[in-house]
Amino acid sequence: MRPASAYLTLLLLLVPLTAAAQRDWGSVSGGLESNSVYETDGHFRSNNYLKLDYVLGHFSAGVQAEYYPDPLPGYSAALKGFGLPEKYISFAMPSWSVTAGDFYEQFGTGILLRSWEDRTLGWNNSIGGGRASFQTRDGVFALKALGGYAREGLRYSSNALAGADAALHLGAFTLEGAAVTRWLPDARPDPAGSALVAYDSGAFSARGEWVAKKGGNAQTLELAYAQRGFSSAVTLRRLEKMEDPMEMNYLPALSMEQSYMLATLNPYTTFGAGECGGNASLFYNYKRWKFHLNGSMIYALPVALAHYDHPRMAYRDINLEVEKRWGRRLKTVAFVSIQENSPSHGDRKATNAQNVFVLDGRYKFPKKLSLRAQLQYLYSEELTRDWMAGSLELASTSGWSIHVQDMYNHGDTKAHYYEVALSWTRAAFKADLSYGHQRAGFVCSGGVCRWQPEYRGAMLRLTYQFSR
Repeated sequence: MRPASAYLTLLLLLVPLTAAAQRDWGSVSGGLESNSVYETDGHFRSNNYLKLDYVLGHFSAGVQAEYYPDPLPGYSAALKGFGLPEKYISFAMPSWSVTAGDFYEQFGTGILLRSWEDRTLGWNNSIGGGRASFQTRDGVFALKALGGYAREGLRYSSNALAGADAALHLGAFTLEGAAVTRWLPDARPDPAGSALVAYDSGAFSARGEWVAKKGGNAQTLELAYAQRGFSSAVTLRRLEKMEDPMEMNYLPALSMEQSYMLATLNPYTTFGAGECGGNASLFYNYKRWKFHLNGSMIYALPVALAHYDHPRMAYRDINLEVEKRWGRRLKTVAFVSIQENSPSHGDRKATNAQNVFVLDGRYKFPKKLSLRAQLQYLYSEELTRDWMAGSLELASTSGWSIHVQDMYNHGDTKAHYYEVALSWTRAAFKADLSYGHQRAGFVCSGGVCRWQPEYRGAMLRLTYQFSR
C-alpha cells in the first residue's frame, strides 16, 4: 500500500468513531504514534500505529492499524506494509466476559504463556481467536479459556494454541493452575501445564510456580518484603529446555535492567535451553539518602552445555546506587556496576568483565528550568576495552527539553556514538527530534532484548493520546 493510501485509511478509521462519541453514543479513546528514521545513506524507515478503542455500556471494540513503509533498524522485515493486525469485539458483565478477535493474555508469571506488545522492541505476539472468562461475584474463583493463532508480522501464523487458567483466592493465599497446548506446523500437539501458589500478607509476599512440558520444566520463586524505609526482593528461577518456537512465553533476564548508557552495552539474555540463578535487591531510605543494592548470579545447566557436565557461570553482577538530595534544588546519584558475562553461556572458559562508574546530578533552577548532567566510565580488558560517556539535558516545566550525549570508545575502536535531541510536550501531544550515531547492540525492555544494527541519521517520534 502506498503511503498516501495508508494514512487515508488511518483517518477513515478515526472519523466515524469520533463522530459517534460526540453524539453520546459511547466513548472513544486511543493514540497515534509515528517513529521515523532518515539515515545518512538516504534510507527512510518508519513505524506507525493508530489505536482506537470504543466503549458503549458492556460492549467494547477496538482496532490497531500499523504501517511500515520500511521497518526501523533492527525490526522484523515481516512487518513491512500496512495492516490491521489488532482488532477485537468484547462483551463484559460483572461475572463473565467474551472476546473475539485479537487479544493479549498471561497465565501465571508468563513462563507458560504470555502475549504482549512492546513497541520499543517491535514485539507483538497477540493471539487471534476467542477468549471467555468467568469469576464469582465475591472474586474467590476465576476461570478463563482461550484459543487461536499467534501473530506473525502483520498477519497470523499457522501455529495454533489453546489453553485454560483457573485461580482460587482464599484470603492471603492464591492457587492458580493452567494448561496450554501448542500446535506447530506438521507436528503433534505439544501440551504444557503450570501450578502457582502465592501468599500476600501486606508487608510480605511470596509466589512460587512450577511449569512442565514435554522434555522441559521450569521453577520460579519470588519473595518480597517491604516496610517504611526498607524493602527487599529475591527471585530464584530454573529453566530446562524451555525454548518456545512460537515465542508465546515470557522469560526475562534475571539480571538488573540497566538504564545508564555504558551499563547497557553488554546485557545478559536468558538462556532458555538451561539455566538457574537468582537476583536480589535491597532498598533503604534514610532521611535524604536512598540506597539500592542489587546482585545476580546465573549458571548454565549441563543439559545445555556441549563441553561440560556440571553447571557453569553464565552471568553475574553487583550494582550499588546511592542517591542524595542536597535540598530542594540539587539531587545526585552515584552508581557502580560490576558485571561478568559469558558470551557462550558458560560453554567456554572465556568471559567478558566490565566495571561501570556513574555520577549523575540534577539541579532545579528558580525559573522552571532543570539541568541534568552525567559522567560515565567503563573499565574492561575484554571486547573493545574502555569507554567513557557524558550527557547534558536542559528541561523546562513548560514542556520542552534539549539533550546531548556522547559515548566514546577510547579502548580499541576510537568511535564516537553521539546524539543531539529536542523534545516538546503539550497536553496529550509529544514530539521528539534527534540526530546521532547509534551503536550496534542490544536494545532491552522489561528484561527482553532485540538486536539493533549500527546506523547514523535523524529520528522523529510523534505521539498523541486522545479520549472523547
